[in-house]
Amino acid sequence: MLSADTLDLAEEIIGYSFDDRNLLAKAITHPSAVEGHALEDSYERLEFLGDSLLGALVALELYERYPQMDEGALTRTRISLVSGGKLSSVAREMGLATCIVFGESELGTGGRGLRSALENVYEALVAAIFLDGGEGPCRQFVAGTLLDQTMPEVAGRPISAKSRLQELTQARYRCAPSYELVSQTGPAHEPVFTTEVKVAGKVAGKGSGSTKKESETRAAQAALASLEPERPDGPVRRFGDAGDGEAPCI
Repeated sequence: MLSADTLDLAEEIIGYSFDDRNLLAKAITHPSAVEGHALEDSYERLEFLGDSLLGALVALELYERYPQMDEGALTRTRISLVSGGKLSSVAREMGLATCIVFGESELGTGGRGLRSALENVYEALVAAIFLDGGEGPCRQFVAGTLLDQTMPEVAGRPISAKSRLQELTQARYRCAPSYELVSQTGPAHEPVFTTEVKVAGKVAGKGSGSTKKESETRAAQAALASLEPERPDGPVRRFGDAGDGEAPCI
């Protein structure tokens, strides 16, 4: 059980008071602190939900704030905002590192997993606030901590591997890639995630990394390496044409 002082500090940092402080406790608890306990005692499940919520809330904010941005600019800006590096940086600047609860196995590594923990805790807090107070407070948290710090010029940055793959598959196959986490190995303080990216049910690339987002990025890079050499100006190809054995992806 976390101390009231730790929970008070976390609420002060994020600017939100929880009705259900158990949600807050889970959101700031690293898996290493509850090894051998129930999965839901750490931030892992909240992080999963927060990742999806964050993408949708950022997209909504950008859509409303920047009516002159085209789809490509909106996509690049959203991807930049929800990147692991950005979330980790924002969480660090907020001071969240001071209230994350780690176990002995992680404390003994000298803080090697702090960057990914900060990213994960931010996403977990998004989910925790949503479950506790609904969309309004959650959207306010995301806007105040993430959106208000970001200039629209990030839309002009080079396109990421995941965004490039999205555009390529939409243009060539008329469908979006899908990412699936296929394994997680290693100890809690040094996990290795492996992700496959599929197009119309076929594995197009595979990658591993110390965070889920990193493994997805490397999977996208692997897929691009095999797909981009094809002629971009050829006819639209659908998986399932010419005897591929898959249903058309339209």
